[in-house]
Amino acid sequence: MKNKFYVIALCLSALVSKGQVSVAVLDFDTRNYDLVDDNQIIQKAIVDLIRINKYEVVDKYDIEYISKRDSVNLKGCFSKICLADIGKRLDCDFILTGSLDQLGLRVSYTFRLFDVATGRFSNSASNLFLNIPEQSMVMTEMTINTLLDIPNDEEMMRKLTVSEEYQSMLNNPDTKAINNTGPRLGYSFITGENAAILRSADLGGFDYFSPSMFSFGFQFEQVFINSGDFQALVEVIPMIAGIEYSRFIPTLSALMGMRNSRSGWEFAIGPNITATSIGEGYLDANNKFILASIYDPSGTEYIRRLDSRGETTLSSGLMIGVGKTFKSGKMNFPVNFFAIPPAKGNSWRIGLSTGFNIIQKKVRPNVN
Repeated sequence: MKNKFYVIALCLSALVSKGQVSVAVLDFDTRNYDLVDDNQIIQKAIVDLIRINKYEVVDKYDIEYISKRDSVNLKGCFSKICLADIGKRLDCDFILTGSLDQLGLRVSYTFRLFDVATGRFSNSASNLFLNIPEQSMVMTEMTINTLLDIPNDEEMMRKLTVSEEYQSMLNNPDTKAINNTGPRLGYSFITGENAAILRSADLGGFDYFSPSMFSFGFQFEQVFINSGDFQALVEVIPMIAGIEYSRFIPTLSALMGMRNSRSGWEFAIGPNITATSIGEGYLDANNKFILASIYDPSGTEYIRRLDSRGETTLSSGLMIGVGKTFKSGKMNFPVNFFAIPPAKGNSWRIGLSTGFNIIQKKVRPNVN
């Protein structure tokens, strides 16, 4: 009986001494996809294997030592003969290897486990992702999970494999997006009764040579959805108008819209706030506007309207805009037409605006 316990103890001791199955990560083939650094893929694979804790990962310094000791170049070791030779030198059980290949608009991540003892690949996994180099680390982790039968987050997998599944910058390269943040120039026209007031030289008139004015400002833009060929965006545009008439008229527009990033066409709508000189008074028998502060006739209906003698107040309106962005190299030239329907005491305002900006694209590593 004691002998049986002794044998069992020896077996358990042998199992403990053997420890976990060992795996080495040597190289990763990115020759068919040079937008990702293979060293980053290797380091990410090592980190994930340590995190999963299913194998004993051969230390990278041990790999470097064997490479120098035996004068063996481990780069480009992908064949079975080479993997078997290196595996025996490292005295490991498995070698993790793989490749990255671009297939049209998608990228294939492949990982394979090479069994050193049998000289064969014992397991392999491949995932087909969207072409998003910025997400290479996440794709590496998900493919290793697939290789080792570890469940992946289904929502994240859809984001990285189906472009229409999740509308986000995550699954659309930022180089396809148009961003028109930059200076803006505009020219607007005022119609109806307000146009006559602006041109009038009488009391309360503005004596403008034309019911129109230039405007200067800056457009701040944020794309918050970028899916396929379409973008959803928010634009905030502060501007100054009336400089040619020695006036300082601030305006602010906050628009939300959609843009086709392929054709450049866009549509936006939102509030417009303008500083306006408004007077309160009445029309006399000659149809002239008299300020209420000058005379207060009983029984006369007061009205509010544009008047150069009035107080500066803020007026709001609904701005509707359509436009197109023209591209030339890295420069964008947005051209927009806008209209503000008349509110109480106002007239139609229509106009054109244009601007320019330079697209700053992210520099991606070019690994040979």
